[in-house]
Formats: sequence, structure tokens, C-alpha cells
Amino acid sequence: KIMKTLFLLFCLSFFCFNPLFAQERYDGKSKHTFVEWNFGVAFLDDANIPFPGTSVLWGKTYINDTNFIFEYEAGIAFPTLVTAKFGVGKRFNTTNVVVGLRPFPFNVYAQSSFSIAKKGYWIASVEFNPLDPNISFIESRAIFNVGYRWDLTLKRAQSKE
Repeated sequence: KIMKTLFLLFCLSFFCFNPLFAQERYDGKSKHTFVEWNFGVAFLDDANIPFPGTSVLWGKTYINDTNFIFEYEAGIAFPTLVTAKFGVGKRFNTTNVVVGLRPFPFNVYAQSSFSIAKKGYWIASVEFNPLDPNISFIESRAIFNVGYRWDLTLKRAQSKE
């Protein structure tokens, strides 16, 4: 019940604060909007084999002039139906390294980007649940993901040319 309440509060804050970001003047280095597709496996508390899953998320990444990263994303997922992530990190040349929190299923994560291409880039993440996995609806102990991020900011910039 606590996890459901936290997830609901997170979703409400996501939708309430997102318009505020649109009204602010952003003086940082870059702001990117993206769509991300992930696939991976979850290690559930009572299963001996990994359980497959996938998600499609929409998000934003802010990178300031010192290469500090703040990003958030939310979307649909299987088997959890909905998911979200938010994190902070650092850009090293063209690689983004982010650590953060996934409220549902509850996990902390580390994520890295790879191989930046014309339309986006690959990402990989490792997640684990530091709490008792039986507390939440989805009893995840760990998740391993690989995904691709399509940079929608690049599409808008290319269409203006």
C-alpha cells in the first residue's frame, strides 16, 4: 500500500511539475526530449529463472555547462503496466552515466549510454531493490535492461532546417 501511494504521488508530481519546466528559461548546455524502448529481464523473489519484460518511455534530459545530468521519464511497461525513472549523473565526452530511482517497481539503478548515432543512442542499466522485495506488488530483486533512445530534439532541429 505504501508503494502504491508513493507511485501515485510521483505520477501526480510528474504531471504537475512538467508544465513548470516548460515555462522556465533554461540556461544550461542542452535539453533533450526522447522516446526510449527497453527490453530486459527481471529477477523475481520467488522465481528461479529471469522473467522478460519491456517498456516504452517518454522523457527529458537536462545537461548543464558542467556536464551535470538530470533526467526523468515515464511510460508503459510489461508486466508492470506503468513505470517511471528519474536520476542524476555526469556526461563524460559523449557517454552519459546516470544513477537514480525507479519508483515502480521500486529499484535503484545505474545507467550508461553507448554509441551515439544520428537518431539516438543505446543505453544499458542495472537495477536492484535494496528493500524487502515482498513489500511491493512486483517482487523484483534486480533488473537488467538494454534500450534505445530516439532523440526527439534532433528531429525537431532537423525539421527546422
